[in-house]
Amino acid sequence: MTPVPWKLWEGQVVDLYFPLRRYLGGTDRSAVYLTQYGDPEPRNAAIKLVPAETTEADPAQWERAAQLSHPNLLRLLRTGRCQVNQLSLRYAVSEYAEENLAEVLAERPLTVAEVREMLKPLLGAMAYIHREGLVHGHVKPANVLASGDQLKLSVDGITLVGEPGAPSAEPGPYDPPEFQDRGCSPVGDVWSFGITLVEALTRQLPRSNGPKQDPALPHTVPAEFLPMARACLRADPRRRASLDDIVDFFERPQPVPQPIIVAAAPVYKSPIASRKWLSAVLVCGTAVALAGILAGPRLLHRPVANAQADRVAIVPASTAVPAPVEEKLPTPPAPVEEKPVVAPPPPKPEAHAPERTVEASSTDIVRRVMPDVSDAARRTIRGKVKIQVRATVDAAGHVTDATVESQNSKYFAKLALEAARKWEFAASPNDWILRFEFTTGGDSVRPSRVGR
Repeated sequence: MTPVPWKLWEGQVVDLYFPLRRYLGGTDRSAVYLTQYGDPEPRNAAIKLVPAETTEADPAQWERAAQLSHPNLLRLLRTGRCQVNQLSLRYAVSEYAEENLAEVLAERPLTVAEVREMLKPLLGAMAYIHREGLVHGHVKPANVLASGDQLKLSVDGITLVGEPGAPSAEPGPYDPPEFQDRGCSPVGDVWSFGITLVEALTRQLPRSNGPKQDPALPHTVPAEFLPMARACLRADPRRRASLDDIVDFFERPQPVPQPIIVAAAPVYKSPIASRKWLSAVLVCGTAVALAGILAGPRLLHRPVANAQADRVAIVPASTAVPAPVEEKLPTPPAPVEEKPVVAPPPPKPEAHAPERTVEASSTDIVRRVMPDVSDAARRTIRGKVKIQVRATVDAAGHVTDATVESQNSKYFAKLALEAARKWEFAASPNDWILRFEFTTGGDSVRPSRVGR
């Protein structure tokens, strides 16, 4: 099959209704775009396009998925068939998800508390799918999505129990060892969940030891998750954990770590200095504990504070501190006066003419669009998030291109970029700099025109 130039299809309209606003990603056999859906006020949605003759375009699969209803499953809004550039396609329109777990793991692993908070809701969604006689079949970080304030699983690949896997497909790390022989099964979803669990905690995949051997887990898997990860990743499906086992594990109350008591070594300082040191340790311990409580797990949005507080070494007040011993120290030699060393002046940097910008007037902006920030994302902000976007504007005042020039959050940069593409300016070709600023109290933007 000739590869489809999906990226070049931006701007096309599917089925006379769904505009392909922006290419979000895909493979040789499928593509996903940002689109809009609903009347009278269209909202963002995602549309997946698949060539009609491929096995991925199974209308029965999508029809089953559209009938599912669970708060942690992405809703399938509409499916259909169309033609784009003389290619026969099937499409599925679903809720738009701002972020997925794979994007987070590209930057950092999750903490233990985040894993418990974030993966537990997905177990309920998987249990619901299995009760319906279906199998998800594609549990992996890229399909764990954040939509608004909720975590959701994608649904477009859901299949019937026992449905065979594609015979020509190369099994991936999330496919269970028995996939080619037995097809999709609930216990296969358990394997996929185990791989996702290990990757979320370590950013690494287990190492395969062969089709009939249990995989080797990364040594960085936290001890409390090690037994469950091993139980999910048994090569023999008969020995693998059940979904009920995993739910029981996630619902167990977490043990409260006890402080480690460390006996104080003799400190040969004045009693006043010893008391100050002890007070400092106790104050720091309290501050760290409070930080752990306040920085609880959040949704996928970045940046996310570490939700685990380190255990604090506390010296008990009852520990006896030996009396200070006075020692006569030798008289130090007289200081030798040294001549200051004068460093040579640094070389002058090459002069570059700064880019000249002009603040926007009230008549310069025809349409101003602010990023749509969810409450959950706003709660992750500490201080200010600043994003600078450069927008290229044509003679009609429309934005033809937009790029992020500086940012300290990939998630908020994406929101700012989406908003910038919708701005409209007074008819004049120019470049504009949009400086977005996000805080917990609200957002602002300062537009300025780049001089030419």
